[in-house]
This record gives sequence, structure tokens and C-alpha cells, in this order.
Amino acid sequence: MDIIKYTKEVLNHIEEIDDIVDSYFEPIKDLTDTAEDIFTPLKIVHSLYTFNRKRKFKSFLKYYALSLKNRDFQKNDNDQLFKYLKNEKNYNFIYDTIDSAINSKSIYGSRILAYFAGIILSEKRDLTFREIIILESLRELNDFELSLFVKVYSVVDLSKTVSIQDYPNQLHNELMYEMMITKMVNLRVFKSAPILGSGRPKASFDSTEIAEDIYFLIEEMDIKNALLKY
Repeated sequence: MDIIKYTKEVLNHIEEIDDIVDSYFEPIKDLTDTAEDIFTPLKIVHSLYTFNRKRKFKSFLKYYALSLKNRDFQKNDNDQLFKYLKNEKNYNFIYDTIDSAINSKSIYGSRILAYFAGIILSEKRDLTFREIIILESLRELNDFELSLFVKVYSVVDLSKTVSIQDYPNQLHNELMYEMMITKMVNLRVFKSAPILGSGRPKASFDSTEIAEDIYFLIEEMDIKNALLKY
């Protein structure tokens, strides 16, 4: 099955992808449609859940294909790709990336993971702890947190310890940024800011190559402005 060729052409077959995804979820839809009226609230919640998963699945296919297209991935690269996936570590990582994209807390996180999967496959990249942290963090971040992350990286000086307090005109609501930074530190995307004589400044952190990798992915995918407006 020439999955690479198909996914590269997915941008020209969006309606076909919609049909495939819709048919995947159709048996569950039929089951809920036969329920009694007493289950109407459950059906509504289920419909929202199903719609969100479908949306992420479609989004995954689109950005995965876009990633391969941007790297001019060729049909004759398939043999090398299959060899790459015969390594259980590589196969498991790609599987986890796809699963995380479809089940992520963020629609934008899902798109970034899809694009990231395309990069890993096209480059047949040797996996390190760095790729694992990117995968785990994008699965856990929601759209609002990703938006705050992009707003910070669009204005701050990353060559030194970042303190939100230094940017009162650009970055408002310090508490929101402090919560986002705490989560990023826990996910190992940011490093904790050093403790000064007066203590560790609130809403502060040191940047990392992992955080910058994620930001560059967002820029390359051309979704930065959408996240800034979120």
C-alpha cells in the first residue's frame, strides 16, 4: 500500500478524507441514534466528543501530508522508510505520535504532532530524549497554553532568564503566564529560573532547545498568527 503517495496527495482529496473518517465513526453514531430519549444528553456529549476526534484526525492527516510535501518525500523513499520502521523503537514512537495527536488536549497540538511525525519519517531521524519530550509535552498542552507560549516567544529575549514582569505592556495577566510556565517546567520544556538572593522571580524561566524546536515548528507550519489570536 503506497501510504506515502496517498498522504502526500491528501491536500487534494479533503472530501475523500472526510468520507473515510466519517465512515470510521459511523457504527458508533448508529448506536447512539437508536437510544431512547432519556439518553439525549449523553448523545449530545458523545457527538461533541466524536466530532472533536474526527476533527483532530482530519487535521492530523492534513499536516502530516503537508510535512512530507514540504520535504519533497519521494515514492522511492518507501523502502528506506520500511527499514526505518522495522526498528521497534522507531515504530513505537511513530505510533505514539499518531495516537497522541488524535487524543491530544489541543487541536493545534494535534497539528504540530502530525507535522512532527512527517519530519521524523522523512528524515528517518535517530530518536533521542529530545523527541520524546516534544511528543509528551504537545500531548498535554491545551490550545490556550500553546497560545500563551507563542505570545511569550514572540516578544521576549531568550538569551537570558525570561521574566514576564519585564514585559508588562506586551504580556498581560501574569498569573496565566505563571501557570503556563509552571506546566512547561514540569514537562521539561522550560528550565526553572535560577534562584536569586531575593528568591526565584514569579513567572520566570530559562529557554531550552526543546522549547525553541516547538516554536520553530509552529513558525514553519504557518500557524503562529492563529495561535497569537487565540
